[in-house]
Amino acid sequence: METHTLYSFNLSDLCGVNTQQAQIIRILVIDEIPLLSVGLYEVFRSIHSGIQLDYSDNIFRALSSRQYEDRDFDLVILGSDGEHSSSTLLPHAASLKQRFPGSRVMIYTDLYDPEVITQTTMGTVDACVHKHEPAEEIRKAYVILSSGKTYVSAIFDTLYYSYRLDR
Repeated sequence: METHTLYSFNLSDLCGVNTQQAQIIRILVIDEIPLLSVGLYEVFRSIHSGIQLDYSDNIFRALSSRQYEDRDFDLVILGSDGEHSSSTLLPHAASLKQRFPGSRVMIYTDLYDPEVITQTTMGTVDACVHKHEPAEEIRKAYVILSSGKTYVSAIFDTLYYSYRLDR
């Protein structure tokens, strides 16, 4: 089963910018909605001029595709449509970390799951960002991940600590 890369962006191809001189940031977006990768590309391009973004429509194709055998990614974004819980997201994130060692893994979801947030704060997952956060929150997550720290977006952080205080 091969992954079909719907979008593979390289800034030098799109804008004539010479990315040979700049470091290229490689990002893999895994989500059922292809348009999400286009929006994320625009967000990350505002941070760094040399972005190469690949897209896979599901986790299983991303993990088994020969296309990614010798590829390293700086960031892997695992999108979730809200139907996935920690019982599926966390093992998927662990599989991505094993398949792409050295990659940071961000769960990008609209589902609040305290276990995912707990595992992010413990470092099992590198970041958890709510899909309805503004683009600035994604930029902030990337900058913090680049410094080697974990990140929980503002919405999830508020929900998580409110949830814990109520218990």
